Parts: sequence; C-alpha cells; structure tokens
Amino acid sequence: MANNPPPFLFLLVIFLFLYLSPDPQAPVASRKLERIVEHERAALTTLNNSTFGDLQVGVDDEERWLNLTGLKKEHGFHWELLDSVRDRVRDQAHYVLGEDTVGLIDGSSDRFPPVYHNITGFVQGTWRSIKTYTGPHLNLSAVTPHGTYSSEEWTRNVTAAGGDIRIHFGERDHGEPWNTTARRVAARVTIGEDTSYGNWWDMRLHGFHLEDTGTIVLTTTSEKFDGIFALPHFTLSKYAFTLGQELLNRTLNATIEKQKSGELEDFSPWSSIVEGEQELFSLPHCEYVMYLQQHPLPIHLPESSAYGNGLAMKFFEDELRNPYRISPNLPPEMVMSMVAFSPDCGFVIESSGPPDVPPQEGKHLVGPKTEAYAMVARRHIILFALVIGSQLVLLVRQMKEASTPSTRSRISFYTIALLALGDGFTLLGFAFVGMSYEAITLILLATAYVAFLSAVFFGMGFLKEIWTVQSAERGREERRSNAASTRPTPTATQPGSRSETPASAPVISAAGADTLPLPVTSRQAINSGATPIIVPSDQDVDAEIAENENNANATDNERSARYGFGTVYFRFYLLLFGLVFLSLHATTWPSSLQAIYSTVLIFTYFSFWTPQIYRNIMRNCRRALRWDYVVGQSVLRLLPFYYLFAYRGNILLLKPDYTFLLVLTGWVWLQVCALFSQEHLGPRFFVRESWVPPAYDYHPVLRADEEGASLPSGGKVLAGEDSGLASSATKAGESRDKGKKVFDCAICMQDLEVPVVPGNSSGGDADGNSSASALSGGLLARRAYMVTPCRHIFHSVCLEGWMRYRLQCPICRETLPPL
Repeated sequence: MANNPPPFLFLLVIFLFLYLSPDPQAPVASRKLERIVEHERAALTTLNNSTFGDLQVGVDDEERWLNLTGLKKEHGFHWELLDSVRDRVRDQAHYVLGEDTVGLIDGSSDRFPPVYHNITGFVQGTWRSIKTYTGPHLNLSAVTPHGTYSSEEWTRNVTAAGGDIRIHFGERDHGEPWNTTARRVAARVTIGEDTSYGNWWDMRLHGFHLEDTGTIVLTTTSEKFDGIFALPHFTLSKYAFTLGQELLNRTLNATIEKQKSGELEDFSPWSSIVEGEQELFSLPHCEYVMYLQQHPLPIHLPESSAYGNGLAMKFFEDELRNPYRISPNLPPEMVMSMVAFSPDCGFVIESSGPPDVPPQEGKHLVGPKTEAYAMVARRHIILFALVIGSQLVLLVRQMKEASTPSTRSRISFYTIALLALGDGFTLLGFAFVGMSYEAITLILLATAYVAFLSAVFFGMGFLKEIWTVQSAERGREERRSNAASTRPTPTATQPGSRSETPASAPVISAAGADTLPLPVTSRQAINSGATPIIVPSDQDVDAEIAENENNANATDNERSARYGFGTVYFRFYLLLFGLVFLSLHATTWPSSLQAIYSTVLIFTYFSFWTPQIYRNIMRNCRRALRWDYVVGQSVLRLLPFYYLFAYRGNILLLKPDYTFLLVLTGWVWLQVCALFSQEHLGPRFFVRESWVPPAYDYHPVLRADEEGASLPSGGKVLAGEDSGLASSATKAGESRDKGKKVFDCAICMQDLEVPVVPGNSSGGDADGNSSASALSGGLLARRAYMVTPCRHIFHSVCLEGWMRYRLQCPICRETLPPL
C-alpha cells in the first residue's frame, strides 16, 4: 500500500499555488495607475509652464483658463467668485496685519509678524455664509468621463446660514533646504451646519504655508478638480505664486515618481477623502479652496526685524517641542481668520469674528498647538485616572461588604457586568489611543492599567463570585420552568362521579411554592388511628440534613458554576470587543447616525442600576448594595460626561450640551431614588402584586386577636411590663403607648416595641381611630422589626445582620427566605 503524502506538504503546495498565482486584477490596476500618472504629469507640466494671472475669469475680453480638470470654461465652475474672494481675504489680512499688509503679501516688507512657523495643532470656531448659489449645475460626464456617480445628491454642500468648523493641521517636516519660506501642509477639516439635523462632513485639504507671513492656502483634489496642481493660481500675489510653484514642483514630482516606481500604491495621494473613511457609494462632493491667515501672537519680541523675529520664534518653538524646564504657563493659542469658497457648488463662507462680528459672538478660529494640547491632555487624563481609581476603591469596599453567599445572592449580576463593561471600554479606548499619540502614551497606558484592574481583575472576579453563588438559584428556576412546561393537563370528569379524587395541596415552604403536588396515582397515607411516638434527637436534625445535602452537592455545584462562567467570560469579551470595533466604525457614519448610536449606547450604559431594581422586585429584597457604592459610582461615572459635555476645553473637542447632561443626570438619579425608596418603602411598593411572583413579607401588620393571625409566638414576653394585664395577655408585654407591644429580641436581648392593630373591630378601635389610618401611619414603624415565617420577631437591624451570614432562624434554625 502506497504511503499518503503528509497533510503539511499538501497544505504547503496549496499555499504556494495561491501565493504565486498572478492577480487577475493586477493588469487592470496597472493600466489605471498608468492613466493616473500620465494625467498627473500633464497637470504638473501645465503648472510649470503657467504664470501668475493665467487664470482670469470675469472679464469678457480677457478671460483666461487653464488646461486642468475643473478649470476649463466648458466645465462650468464658478471661477467668477475668485476675485471677490481674494478681495475678502485681503480685507481680513489688513485687519490682522495692519499697515504692513501690502508689503507682506507682495514680499517687499521684512517686518514679519510673530506667528508660529510650525502650525501643528488645531483651530475651531464658527462660520457664516456670505454668498450662496441655488446649487451645483455641472455636466459631470464632461468633467469626469471616466467616473460614474451612483447619486445626483451632492455631499459637503453647505446651504445653512452658519455652523461650526474645526481644522486639524498635520505634522510636517520643516522647510526644505532649498526653500525655508514655504512649507507643505495637510489639514483635516470638519465642517457642520447649524441645523436641526446637523450635517457634518470630514475632508482632507492639501496646500502650503508661508511661514513668515502666516498665510495658508489649501484646496481639495479629486477626479473632477485638479486643485493641488492649480493651487499657486489661487494665491494673492506673484510672490506667493512663485514660492508655491517652486515648492509644488518638487514635492508633486517626488510623489509622482513614488507612484510610478510602486513605492506609493495610492491612486490619489491628494484625495479629499479622510484616511480610513471609504465611501460606500460614489457620490459627487463639493470642492473647496480655503484661505487662512494666522494672527500675530501676543508675545513681546526684542527685535522687529525679519532676522530678530524669525530667530526668536525659532527659539520659542524649539522650547515648546523640547522643554528644558517645567513651565506652568501654556503657550499662546493659534488664532486664524478663514475664507473658503466652493468653485463647483458656488458658496462662500468665512469665520465669524471681528470686525464684522462682535467678539461675544465669535473670535474667528482659535485652538492650541500640539505641544500645548499634550500638556492639557496629560493633566486631564491624570484627573480621569483618579476618578477610575476612586471607582476601584468603592468596588473593593463593596466586595468586602458582600463577602457572604447571602449578600452576594442579592446583587444583580447584570449591574456589575454593565459597570465592568464600561471600565473595559475605557481600557481598550485608552490603549488604542495611547499607541497612536506618542506625546501622551505613558499617561494613557497608566490610566488604561487602572481601568484594567477595575474591569478585569476586580470586576470579573466579583462577577465570578456572584455567578457561583447564584448558580443554585438559576438551576432552581430552570427546574421550575421545565416542570411547568411538562406538567400534564388534567382530564375532565363527569359531574357527580364517585371516582373524583381531591387534588392534593401544593407544599408551601418558607421560600414559596417549590414542590409540586403528589400525583393522583401515588399511594396515599392511611390513618390507622395509632398515635405516633416521636423520639427527638439530641442534635439539630434539620441542620444535619441540610449540611449533608450541601456537602454532597457543593462540589458538583461549584464545578458546574465554574464551567458555566467560562461561557460568561467569552460572551463578555466578545461583547466588549464588538462594541469597541463598532464604535470605531461608527466614526465613519453620517453625523445623524453617529448621534443616534452614541445616545443609545450612553443611555444603555447608564441604566446600570435598572437590573438591580428589577432583582430587588423579583426577590423582594430591600437593599443589596452599599449606599456609598451606589451614590459614589453614580457621581464618578457621570463626572467624565460632565467634563465632555459641559467643559468647552475638553480634549475631545465636543460642544457643550447641557440638555443632554440634564436628561442623563435625571435618568441616573431616578434609578438611585428607586433604590432608596425600595429600601425604606418596600421593594415592591410601586409594582402591582399581579406582576410579580409571591414573596414572603418580613414586615407584616401585627394584629392583637389570635384569630386574625395572632401575635408571634417566638418572642419572649416581658410580663412585668404592666401589672394590670389580664391572663389572656401573657404573650407580650403591653407598652405604655396604646396600640404597641413589647417583645424581647433573641439576638441583641434588648426590648423590641412593635405597633399592633387592634382586632376587636374591622373599622377601628375602641377610641374610634380608623384601622386604615393605623396601617398607613405604621408603614415606616413596621420597618423597625422583622417577623420570620416561623413566627419569631426580631429587630430589623439584628436579623439583617444575622442573615448576612446564615439564612436560618436564630431560635429554631428554620430556613429563612432571602431578603
């Protein structure tokens, strides 16, 4: 018999076949790349052969166009707006730079303002619309003959009168050795409309920054607009055109060479689509040309010459990047004026600020540099780490409080799971962000470690203890549900038949109906008339039986509980990682879907007390958690959201939303009030009895007549309390206050005074007091005592402390239903 080839060799052959087989799409992609590179070469040649003023629109006799996509007359772009936009940019520059504006724009002045040369950071503010067309009217088939769009609806089309804008400037190297004046810059722009539905768009713009004057020109680039190749033609002067043309000639040519050699596999290196956000459908979008002018910094420089300002700013920025001492003061924020217009959609917007807008309504675009942002982020993250540490301290104290099976059985598993899930979300979020931002990596990972202790080490350990204790309860509920589903339907019998057998009553234990009645065919006990003789044991028989059963089943129950908790581990981490990745993907959704998703996620998370309220109702449990834990966790977990939605300087750059905070706070404290009312007014006071299963009431109304439930028989009577008591009143001592009885608590051996409702009449007592008023007035008084199913009475505090360790009556060792 021939030997079969080993499986490893077979798998290796398949792997080599799949790996070495040619990609069928490679020729198509190669031809597409060749077409793109050829188009980029032609566009770069057009840029190098052009001069300032070759793009001139609006003058009928001397119109000039460029041989670039989107800059031809037949393409129908609104380039007649360019001159008016330039004039608006000059007006803003004159307000910012003063009398040196003309010289700084045309390059004839050397009195450069103190502005940042490295603008890495972000600015944000509000914008207002100053000119709007009815909408884009372009022949897309003529502009992009190789592109197809799945819809005629345009994105990034600003139609509102105002909104918000945020601009992130990416990190770039300092000026090239051959050009220390102009600098490449890439910016991520997030623009939103101030409307009820709140449209938000993200896009990426590329351009250059003139370091000495603080002027920035940016544009989008796509298959229907060669914006980056025409960028120097959008500048304000021939001086800026020359600097931009020289910079782009070298940088664009280097990028094209990388595409051609295969070092860069991106078909569109200057695409306006944000990295990581791919469009599901090809939709036309509005193009942007943006002008930014940096305002001078409020700092004093010793010299006003070009050399003095430049050298002083170099030292100042080097100190920010590599500080040699700790400074409590933050560097000045960047302030920029902005004018932007869309050449295809035909709208013009500008930043809101002086002189046209009062400072109270807008201060243009303001934001910190990356170094200042990192300093603020470190401080705020340390505070957040203290919040997580405080949550961990409260969790450890609650774990010490719930150190017995009785106390753990009261706690809702899902409440602790929701809290641990929130800590796990924080852990993964800080870990992911910490690997992306080197400036704050250490503090982020340290905070993630504290969240790891809270979620994985202590949180999951507490969940395991609760799961193990409540495993018997889950098994009991499963048996009940299985028995209820398999219970046979009783057959109808004819009336008057002698074969009718009365159904046996169900056995009711202290914990409720836990056993089924005996079947009809079972052998019934026969009463022979003999009197049984019961020889009592000298030991606690019930305790021995319970102990033997517990010892026999303890190992199996613990083993099954541990085995079942492995599934809980898997589900917990699967849900956690699923939520994290879904949240990361949600950042690419439309703004309306992002708002819905985040709102649902936040309110679901802040419903962590709802499972505990439900468990208190079903088990008739008044208190399961420490109040410092409930109040502390509620406050500490709300604090980060108050920071994000009430503090304008938060590191996530979220806008204040006081309405959302008010609703969220009200929802959390509504749950806390429900827990408080359950402890003092009863766990089921706001629930109808028909909605919940029957449960034993440890605080019943006590009546004086023996026929109407009698007084409990276990408490010791203080017979000497009243010498005038009749012989029938020997069960309890009469209190000095009418309608009360005095008992002896067998735990603390102290007096226990309880209210008693007279039983001589249904409508009231001898003095005419209403029985209903007595019941309502004694609602809180009944919380001071507890009556067991075996009719023994104790102080509530005493019996609750006893039941934390043993669910047995202190007097007769009868099994007690859990609180």
